[in-house]
Amino acid sequence: MLVLLSSPLWLLPSQALGEPYLYEDIHPAGWNDSRVMSINGRGEVVGYGTTASGERGFLWSSGRITEILPPGADSAKAVWINDFGEIAGTFEKEGVSHAFLLRGTTYLDPTPGWGCSEAAYLGEDGAVGGQGEFGAFVSRGGVVEVLPGFSAVVAGNSWGEIVGKEDGSARLYLPKQGYRDLTPPGASSASPRWINENGRVAVNSRQSGVDRGFVFSDPFFVSMTPPGWSSSNATAINNREMVAGYGDSPEGRRSFLRSGGTYEILSFPGWTATEAAAMNDLGQVAGSGTTATGETHAFVASPAGAPAAQVAAAGAPGGCAMAARGAGGETPGTAASGLMLLIPLLLLRGRRPGRRPTPR
Repeated sequence: MLVLLSSPLWLLPSQALGEPYLYEDIHPAGWNDSRVMSINGRGEVVGYGTTASGERGFLWSSGRITEILPPGADSAKAVWINDFGEIAGTFEKEGVSHAFLLRGTTYLDPTPGWGCSEAAYLGEDGAVGGQGEFGAFVSRGGVVEVLPGFSAVVAGNSWGEIVGKEDGSARLYLPKQGYRDLTPPGASSASPRWINENGRVAVNSRQSGVDRGFVFSDPFFVSMTPPGWSSSNATAINNREMVAGYGDSPEGRRSFLRSGGTYEILSFPGWTATEAAAMNDLGQVAGSGTTATGETHAFVASPAGAPAAQVAAAGAPGGCAMAARGAGGETPGTAASGLMLLIPLLLLRGRRPGRRPTPR
């Protein structure tokens, strides 16, 4: 039985909130727009944007931008970066999409023999997931496994648990158990965004024409709509049970970070909109937003003192701004939240000792 929880806040507290965040504009110089897709545990970011020559992927690392475009490709998107610095993405050539894996300076084909494919996910073991000519897939070392229960693979963890989509529904694959539906009760459609090492899944749904974000923690769907907001999207959940997302607040399009029973509002200073797309275990949040001049720029928001936080080097694109974390936007949990946090079995439910070792 699946249970919908609209208010109880029982995800484990992860770190103190209220700390200042360093917001950094990581937009590549000279590009028309830029968007973030992924951030790894070292604070490196990948995404894509539009240049005068077409769509390009990018890597942001230590304040410097590297353009990503496989040889001979017309355009490209970088969609995921793992902690080893490997990058998965999709390029187009003559109107046909092909997934790629960038390892060092070498571009690899994760779907050899396929007429078309698109990457969506990259595991710490180098496995690439996505969709293509023959269906949803996970590719390891060039050996492709087709997953018939999905139309597209979206994300996975080191335990072999995979989330994906099928006919407008969110689905979860559990090894030795098979597939199960993750569409929240009352939703007309749903799509997963992330699964952490504890098996909790960030899920977005459409309910009565409105976007609603949830975290699935078996058997519960926990609402991720901050009080007073008219919509929400849950885009990431890290291994410390912190959840990032965005939606429509009374002040406009804003991002949120939820830890334990508290929401914090993230908003790039001076921008009119901020949309979180990814988060790492350091609490760094990356995404895109609308600047004061109406341009779409990629950003990274880092908690003060985060080891991987980088300040743009002299001459590098972008810039920094400091803002209080959650200033004017902190919403305490409800009484029900506190009660749920006192129930040890629920707090510990589904938690695991850590990530499985990753063979390299």
